[in-house]
Amino acid sequence: MIASAKKPTGHGGLRHPRAWVMWSLAVAYVVYKFQTQSSYAVLNSSIADSLSLTLSQVGEIGAIYAICYAVVTIPAGGLLDRYGARLVLSAGAASVALGALIFAFARNAAFVVVGQALMGIGGAVGYPGLAYLTRIWFDVRHFGTVFGIAQTVAAMANTLGQAAIGYLILAVTWKNVLLLQGLIGIFLLVALVLLVREPEDKHRDSQQIAVRPSFWGGLFRDLKILSTQALFWQVALISGLSFGTVLGVGIIWGIKLLVFKGFDPTTASNINSTLWFGFGTGAFLVHLVADRLRSFKLTSIIFLSCDVIALLMLTMLSQIPTIIAYGIFLSVGFFAGVNTMCYTMTTRFCDKAIAGTAFGLLTCMSFIAAALL
Repeated sequence: MIASAKKPTGHGGLRHPRAWVMWSLAVAYVVYKFQTQSSYAVLNSSIADSLSLTLSQVGEIGAIYAICYAVVTIPAGGLLDRYGARLVLSAGAASVALGALIFAFARNAAFVVVGQALMGIGGAVGYPGLAYLTRIWFDVRHFGTVFGIAQTVAAMANTLGQAAIGYLILAVTWKNVLLLQGLIGIFLLVALVLLVREPEDKHRDSQQIAVRPSFWGGLFRDLKILSTQALFWQVALISGLSFGTVLGVGIIWGIKLLVFKGFDPTTASNINSTLWFGFGTGAFLVHLVADRLRSFKLTSIIFLSCDVIALLMLTMLSQIPTIIAYGIFLSVGFFAGVNTMCYTMTTRFCDKAIAGTAFGLLTCMSFIAAALL
């Protein structure tokens, strides 16, 4: 695809109110996606008891979300390029909300599988949608700052949201929690339908859709363009390594490792939560470092190297004082914030007309790399 040569009108700067409205809605979507995704880890033991499932079965069902998420991210990016954020994000929110409601009324494992699948499909739109709206509503020179702030807000909200779910499950059943998430999704859907719009120049481009190839033909063509660029694969590797660190430590084995090293579960959970705070902070500050050094490459090397050092300290030290443990987890998250800069680097060599496809492919590759790690 060839982007319009005309300069965008009425948007691009940081002072345009409508651009920030679009950004806020996209951030709200990502926060909602985070909550529905991470709450399963908090609720799984209650779900197992209620539906007479083993924890192993609950884990296998939970993998349905990840599979659907990974599969849908690439076509989601192509859909954003072709049909715009309003339609795609609205459909995604409807999918997540419907999945949560089906999950809430689950009577057996089949309902849970369907609910998880729908939530994974809708959740896959989150990051590509946020990056897409940031790219089309803000000038490329502001992308890193704006997208970094979005990651910071989402990470902080995820930290607070996980704690809220933990307290909420003590007062109500897991079905009520999912019912609440479904209702929140409906409100978000209404807001997306009513408020999300494309910039004027993007709208003019969308009117030329009749001359474009079929959706799948255009998607494979755009993927071929991206896959032939060596720089894209380098960026995807950096993104996968950093994202894999966040998932691996923050969700899978961080708390278990701390308990093994002698921390009680509550303290281990509190220490682990600082990783997300660090990730949110690093996601914003990494762009300031890159601007200061005037080099994405050098910044990536520094952040990845420091992340490796923090991981080595975490795994090799047999006894870790509490304050040092907080510092290590904060550092692991902070330096993994280089993941956000990968999206910024993508905007430097990717045509604006295929931005959605590029962000979708990058998200998918990052997720796969993280799963392998």
